[in-house]
Amino acid sequence: MLVEEALECHECAAICEKVVYPATCLASSCRYLYAFKERGRTFFGCIEKVFRHEIELELFRELERTKGGFGVVKMARQPLEQCAVAVQSCYQCAEVPLCRNMYFRRRERRTVEAFEE
Repeated sequence: MLVEEALECHECAAICEKVVYPATCLASSCRYLYAFKERGRTFFGCIEKVFRHEIELELFRELERTKGGFGVVKMARQPLEQCAVAVQSCYQCAEVPLCRNMYFRRRERRTVEAFEE
């Protein structure tokens, strides 16, 4: 039986979620990406719905040229082997700056990094 890992953690004062980097999807030419044109604009998304949103390509490229880049998107389902994922703390308090749930932060196939904005 396949055990699905949690995409969000609410076990302590910090609320954390797993996120994915769409820039890595594009850079690696992920076979699960799709694109379409609508009203003269190109959008792309994940056919496996690891991230649920469709992103406007020109806006994405524009943001990628900035210092911070496009950034991350909240994961909507379990990541695929090639997905670049991280754990983002959505809420922090003075007592608990990041998620303390090591099981949530642990990855079997790839490294998960915790980061703050």
